[in-house]
Amino acid sequence: PNADLLAALTLPRQCPPPSSSSRKMGINFRDGEYVRRDSQGRHRQVIGPMVVHLWFSTIRFLDRHAATPTQYLSVLHRSGKRETIRGPAVLYENPVLHQKIEVKETIQLTAPTEALVVYTEVSVGMPVESSATFDATPVEAKVGLGAEEKQEEAEAAEGYNPTHEKSVSRRIIRGPAVFVPKVGEWTHEFVWSGNQAPSRGAIVPGALRFNVLETNTQTWSTDAKMRTSDNIPFTVQLTFTYKLESVEHMLASSTDPVAEWCSGLEADMCVLGDHVTSATVLAKGLNAVMSTLDSFPRLCARMESNGFSLEGVILRRVLASEALERRFKEAAAEETDGARRLAIAETNLKAERIAALSKAEKEAREAEAQEKREARAAEAKETRLRLEMERAESRRQKEHEMEANQLVHELEIKRQKDEAEAASANAHIEQQVRYLKELKALDVDLTSFLMKGGSGDRVSSPRELTKLVPQTFTFSLADTPGSCGAATTPVAVGRR
Repeated sequence: PNADLLAALTLPRQCPPPSSSSRKMGINFRDGEYVRRDSQGRHRQVIGPMVVHLWFSTIRFLDRHAATPTQYLSVLHRSGKRETIRGPAVLYENPVLHQKIEVKETIQLTAPTEALVVYTEVSVGMPVESSATFDATPVEAKVGLGAEEKQEEAEAAEGYNPTHEKSVSRRIIRGPAVFVPKVGEWTHEFVWSGNQAPSRGAIVPGALRFNVLETNTQTWSTDAKMRTSDNIPFTVQLTFTYKLESVEHMLASSTDPVAEWCSGLEADMCVLGDHVTSATVLAKGLNAVMSTLDSFPRLCARMESNGFSLEGVILRRVLASEALERRFKEAAAEETDGARRLAIAETNLKAERIAALSKAEKEAREAEAQEKREARAAEAKETRLRLEMERAESRRQKEHEMEANQLVHELEIKRQKDEAEAASANAHIEQQVRYLKELKALDVDLTSFLMKGGSGDRVSSPRELTKLVPQTFTFSLADTPGSCGAATTPVAVGRR
């Protein structure tokens, strides 16, 4: 018999056997899937809605499994094969074909600092085919298959051979990504020691179970016990800041790095306790000692050996024990008695200081009054000198302004006089130039005329003409009316 028939025969009946009066009937199947078995043990899967006529048959309703886009279906067939179907998908659990169907969530890595360790079986035996597509025909009865193909078919029917060599590979997936395990793949589950309520800071082995690693900066809070050099125990609450530097190094070095950190921290606390006394704890506290990474060399070494780096430490609180509280009360009582004695001594000293201060204050007041009187006299003298200097300066400025105004007035009168003389000379020169132009227009030889002294009332001699010119200049009579085409005669006149 084939595997499907055996699976159908061994299923428990879900309803009593049909009676003789209802050996043949019609059943209206609603939306869904159903399994029908006849009297010979054969099964048939019916997908509704459908009307099916039954004859000596048993019906079993199938469970529906649906996976969303963030889920997947893990199917274990009765043949032993496991199958993974990524959502969105719907599958009905057929007891003839399926051993179990589970809806599982995909592993979502949302940030580049998230990592997932995945193992894959890279060399396995030949898995059997899906029961939904398995052919129950014996291998010997199949026609057209070679020897190798028949061998593969036989191995497929038997499952994989456990004697085949198997090896496992490991890879690290970093976000952002969505991981759905395939057949032969599984994720690494980290089981670390950690804090667990209600113990809070106490470390419990196996308290942390997770699959996704965080490689960004994280914090680790723990309670560490410490005993001082004078045998006073107490507990400190510490918060460490660390970062995962190498996932491969961490996987190769340790399965529970937190447990190794705890052992390194205990060693550091023992060393620190030998250098600290209860009096130091009560007087100065532990911030200066516990807030530096140099105080935890063994913890830093353990973290580096596991692929982590320790970045900072914060002392959150000190939990005192009964012995430390008793020592604190004794120190407080001693401090109170010392404060009382100190208060009495301060009272006596204060009375003496008051008497000394009274005398000193009186002398100081008299000296201050004398200084004020001298300061007022000096200030009055300085004020008088300043006023006299200001009046002298004002008088000097006024005299200077009057002299400047008088000089400006004289310069203005001289300028106006020079301008009037220059204007008169220019007018006389222009009159002589017009006269000479008129002579030129009458074809008079100006050179001979000027050399001979000329006749007329306007210019008696060349010397008289040159005296009228204030400065040397050159002019031409070529532009005079009626001198077109005539030779130009330049005349130079200068003062001697």
